[in-house]
Amino acid sequence: MRVITRKQAVFTLNFVAGWVDAVGFLALVGSVQAFPSFMSGNSTKVVTDLVSGQLALAGLVAGVVVTFILGTVVARLINNGGRWRETAALFIVASTLWLATAGVLMGWDDYMLLILLAFAMGMINRALQGRNGFTVHTFVSGAVVAIGSDIADALSGRGKWRQVLLPLTIWGAILAGAITGGILTVEKGLFVALVVPSLAVSCLVLINGANWLEDPSKAQDGHTNAIETHG
Repeated sequence: MRVITRKQAVFTLNFVAGWVDAVGFLALVGSVQAFPSFMSGNSTKVVTDLVSGQLALAGLVAGVVVTFILGTVVARLINNGGRWRETAALFIVASTLWLATAGVLMGWDDYMLLILLAFAMGMINRALQGRNGFTVHTFVSGAVVAIGSDIADALSGRGKWRQVLLPLTIWGAILAGAITGGILTVEKGLFVALVVPSLAVSCLVLINGANWLEDPSKAQDGHTNAIETHG
Protein backbone atom coordinates (compact mmCIF):
# COMPACT_ATOMS: atom_id res chain seq x y z
CA MET A 1 0.00 0.00 0.00
CA ARG A 2 1.31 3.43 -0.93
CA VAL A 3 0.32 6.43 1.16
CA ILE A 4 2.44 9.18 -0.41
CA THR A 5 4.48 9.54 -3.56
CA ARG A 6 8.21 10.05 -3.55
CA LYS A 7 7.79 13.59 -4.86
CA GLN A 8 5.54 14.41 -1.92
CA ALA A 9 8.15 13.04 0.48
CA VAL A 10 10.89 15.06 -1.20
CA PHE A 11 8.71 18.18 -1.05
CA THR A 12 8.34 17.59 2.70
CA LEU A 13 12.11 17.35 3.20
CA ASN A 14 12.72 20.48 1.12
CA PHE A 15 10.15 22.21 3.34
CA VAL A 16 11.99 20.93 6.42
CA ALA A 17 15.32 22.17 5.03
CA GLY A 18 13.99 25.69 4.58
CA TRP A 19 12.33 25.55 7.99
CA VAL A 20 15.47 24.48 9.86
CA ASP A 21 17.67 27.05 8.14
CA ALA A 22 15.30 29.85 9.10
CA VAL A 23 15.05 28.57 12.67
CA GLY A 24 18.83 28.32 12.96
CA PHE A 25 19.35 31.80 11.55
CA LEU A 26 16.79 33.48 13.80
CA ALA A 27 17.55 31.63 17.02
CA LEU A 28 21.21 30.59 16.80
CA VAL A 29 22.98 32.91 14.36
CA GLY A 30 23.93 35.37 17.10
CA SER A 31 26.59 33.16 18.67
CA VAL A 32 28.74 32.39 15.62
CA GLN A 33 26.82 34.05 12.78
CA ALA A 34 26.47 30.86 10.77
CA PHE A 35 23.62 28.99 9.10
CA PRO A 36 22.66 25.31 9.56
CA SER A 37 22.55 24.67 5.81
CA PHE A 38 23.50 27.78 3.80
CA MET A 39 27.07 26.70 3.11
CA SER A 40 27.84 29.36 0.50
CA GLY A 41 27.13 32.02 3.09
CA ASN A 42 29.09 30.14 5.72
CA SER A 43 32.08 29.68 3.40
CA THR A 44 32.10 33.40 2.65
CA LYS A 45 31.87 34.09 6.38
CA VAL A 46 34.94 31.92 7.04
CA VAL A 47 36.97 34.00 4.59
CA THR A 48 35.73 37.38 5.83
CA ASP A 49 36.44 36.38 9.42
CA LEU A 50 39.94 35.26 8.47
CA VAL A 51 40.85 38.45 6.62
CA SER A 52 39.41 40.59 9.43
CA GLY A 53 41.53 38.76 11.99
CA GLN A 54 38.70 36.94 13.75
CA LEU A 55 40.43 33.57 13.64
CA ALA A 56 38.44 31.94 16.43
CA LEU A 57 35.13 32.86 14.83
CA ALA A 58 36.37 31.65 11.43
CA GLY A 59 37.23 28.32 13.02
CA LEU A 60 33.76 27.98 14.52
CA VAL A 61 32.03 28.69 11.21
CA ALA A 62 34.40 26.32 9.42
CA GLY A 63 33.37 23.68 11.94
CA VAL A 64 29.76 24.10 10.81
CA VAL A 65 30.78 23.63 7.16
CA VAL A 66 32.82 20.52 7.94
CA THR A 67 29.96 19.07 9.98
CA PHE A 68 27.53 19.67 7.11
CA ILE A 69 29.89 17.84 4.73
CA LEU A 70 30.23 15.01 7.24
CA GLY A 71 26.46 14.66 7.35
CA THR A 72 26.31 14.36 3.57
CA VAL A 73 29.08 11.74 3.60
CA VAL A 74 27.32 9.68 6.26
CA ALA A 75 23.98 9.79 4.42
CA ARG A 76 25.61 8.82 1.15
CA LEU A 77 27.42 5.89 2.76
CA ILE A 78 24.25 4.63 4.43
CA ASN A 79 21.73 5.22 1.67
CA ASN A 80 22.43 2.99 -1.31
CA GLY A 81 18.92 3.33 -2.70
CA GLY A 82 17.38 0.41 -0.81
CA ARG A 83 14.31 1.04 1.33
CA TRP A 84 15.85 0.00 4.64
CA ARG A 85 19.09 1.91 4.00
CA GLU A 86 17.02 4.93 3.11
CA THR A 87 14.90 4.51 6.24
CA ALA A 88 18.06 4.24 8.34
CA ALA A 89 19.40 7.50 6.91
CA LEU A 90 16.10 9.27 7.58
CA PHE A 91 16.07 7.84 11.10
CA ILE A 92 19.46 9.40 11.84
CA VAL A 93 18.23 12.76 10.49
CA ALA A 94 15.15 12.59 12.71
CA SER A 95 17.19 11.47 15.73
CA THR A 96 19.64 14.34 15.27
CA LEU A 97 16.81 16.85 15.06
CA TRP A 98 15.22 15.40 18.19
CA LEU A 99 18.57 15.57 19.96
CA ALA A 100 18.84 19.25 19.10
CA THR A 101 15.27 19.76 20.30
CA ALA A 102 16.09 18.08 23.61
CA GLY A 103 19.24 20.16 23.81
CA VAL A 104 17.13 23.32 23.87
CA LEU A 105 15.36 22.09 27.01
CA MET A 106 18.66 21.09 28.62
CA GLY A 107 20.19 24.48 27.93
CA TRP A 108 22.91 23.32 25.55
CA ASP A 109 25.23 25.87 24.00
CA ASP A 110 23.93 27.50 20.81
CA TYR A 111 26.96 26.32 18.87
CA MET A 112 26.32 22.68 19.81
CA LEU A 113 22.74 23.02 18.60
CA LEU A 114 23.97 24.62 15.38
CA ILE A 115 26.40 21.74 14.83
CA LEU A 116 23.60 19.19 15.27
CA LEU A 117 21.35 21.03 12.82
CA ALA A 118 24.18 21.33 10.29
CA PHE A 119 24.81 17.58 10.48
CA ALA A 120 21.10 16.84 9.99
CA MET A 121 20.88 19.22 7.05
CA GLY A 122 23.96 17.71 5.45
CA MET A 123 22.37 14.28 5.75
CA ILE A 124 18.97 15.38 4.49
CA ASN A 125 20.44 16.14 1.05
CA ARG A 126 21.16 12.44 0.45
CA ALA A 127 18.81 10.70 2.89
CA LEU A 128 16.00 10.20 0.37
CA GLN A 129 16.29 9.24 -3.28
CA GLY A 130 14.68 11.76 -5.60
CA ARG A 131 12.78 11.10 -8.78
CA ASN A 132 12.77 12.72 -12.22
CA GLY A 133 14.97 15.58 -11.09
CA PHE A 134 12.92 16.29 -7.98
CA THR A 135 15.42 15.90 -5.16
CA VAL A 136 16.09 17.24 -1.68
CA HIS A 137 18.13 20.45 -1.47
CA THR A 138 19.19 22.70 1.36
CA PHE A 139 20.26 25.32 -1.17
CA VAL A 140 18.28 27.43 -3.62
CA SER A 141 20.80 29.01 -6.00
CA GLY A 142 20.62 26.11 -8.43
CA ALA A 143 16.82 26.10 -8.39
CA VAL A 144 16.63 29.86 -8.95
CA VAL A 145 19.09 29.67 -11.86
CA ALA A 146 17.09 26.79 -13.32
CA ILE A 147 13.88 28.83 -13.06
CA GLY A 148 15.45 31.64 -15.07
CA SER A 149 16.95 29.26 -17.61
CA ASP A 150 13.69 27.36 -18.09
CA ILE A 151 11.74 30.60 -18.50
CA ALA A 152 14.22 31.72 -21.16
CA ASP A 153 13.93 28.36 -22.92
CA ALA A 154 10.14 28.58 -22.86
CA LEU A 155 10.17 32.14 -24.23
CA SER A 156 12.56 31.19 -27.02
CA GLY A 157 10.73 28.00 -27.93
CA ARG A 158 13.58 25.72 -26.84
CA GLY A 159 11.55 24.34 -23.95
CA LYS A 160 8.07 24.09 -22.49
CA TRP A 161 6.57 26.16 -19.72
CA ARG A 162 5.87 23.10 -17.58
CA GLN A 163 9.63 22.62 -17.21
CA VAL A 164 9.65 25.68 -14.96
CA LEU A 165 7.45 23.86 -12.44
CA LEU A 166 10.21 21.53 -11.20
CA PRO A 167 12.74 24.13 -9.96
CA LEU A 168 9.88 26.43 -8.96
CA THR A 169 8.42 23.71 -6.72
CA ILE A 170 11.81 22.99 -5.12
CA TRP A 171 12.40 26.68 -4.44
CA GLY A 172 8.82 27.15 -3.28
CA ALA A 173 9.05 24.29 -0.78
CA ILE A 174 12.23 25.68 0.77
CA LEU A 175 10.79 29.21 0.85
CA ALA A 176 7.50 28.04 2.39
CA GLY A 177 9.39 26.13 5.06
CA ALA A 178 11.57 29.13 5.83
CA ILE A 179 8.59 31.47 6.16
CA THR A 180 6.58 29.08 8.35
CA GLY A 181 9.55 28.09 10.50
CA GLY A 182 10.60 31.70 10.91
CA ILE A 183 7.16 32.80 12.04
CA LEU A 184 6.87 29.94 14.54
CA THR A 185 10.34 30.69 15.93
CA VAL A 186 9.44 34.32 16.54
CA GLU A 187 6.02 33.50 18.00
CA LYS A 188 6.69 30.31 19.99
CA GLY A 189 10.45 30.03 20.44
CA LEU A 190 13.20 27.59 19.47
CA PHE A 191 11.89 24.44 21.16
CA VAL A 192 8.49 24.45 19.47
CA ALA A 193 10.05 25.45 16.17
CA LEU A 194 12.32 22.39 16.24
CA VAL A 195 9.59 19.95 17.28
CA VAL A 196 7.74 20.38 13.98
CA PRO A 197 10.57 19.38 11.57
CA SER A 198 11.55 16.58 13.95
CA LEU A 199 8.01 15.21 13.78
CA ALA A 200 7.86 15.61 10.00
CA VAL A 201 11.01 13.58 9.37
CA SER A 202 9.95 11.01 11.99
CA CYS A 203 6.68 10.50 10.10
CA LEU A 204 8.63 9.87 6.90
CA VAL A 205 10.75 7.29 8.74
CA LEU A 206 7.60 5.42 9.79
CA ILE A 207 5.97 5.77 6.37
CA ASN A 208 9.03 4.52 4.51
CA GLY A 209 9.67 1.73 7.00
CA ALA A 210 6.07 0.55 6.68
CA ASN A 211 6.45 0.42 2.88
CA TRP A 212 3.90 3.19 2.45
CA LEU A 213 6.25 5.33 0.36
CA GLU A 214 6.78 4.88 -3.35
CA ASP A 215 9.41 2.23 -4.13
CA PRO A 216 12.94 3.71 -4.06
CA SER A 217 13.90 1.47 -6.99
CA LYS A 218 11.87 3.83 -9.16
CA ALA A 219 13.71 6.85 -7.82
CA GLN A 220 16.36 8.89 -9.50
CA ASP A 221 19.58 9.51 -7.62
CA GLY A 222 20.15 13.13 -6.65
CA HIS A 223 23.53 13.20 -8.43
CA THR A 224 21.81 13.08 -11.83
CA ASN A 225 19.67 16.06 -11.10
CA ALA A 226 20.26 19.04 -13.35
CA ILE A 227 19.87 21.48 -10.48
CA GLU A 228 23.18 20.98 -8.74
CA THR A 229 24.58 24.46 -8.19
CA HIS A 230 25.02 24.81 -4.45
CA GLY A 231 23.81 27.96 -2.80
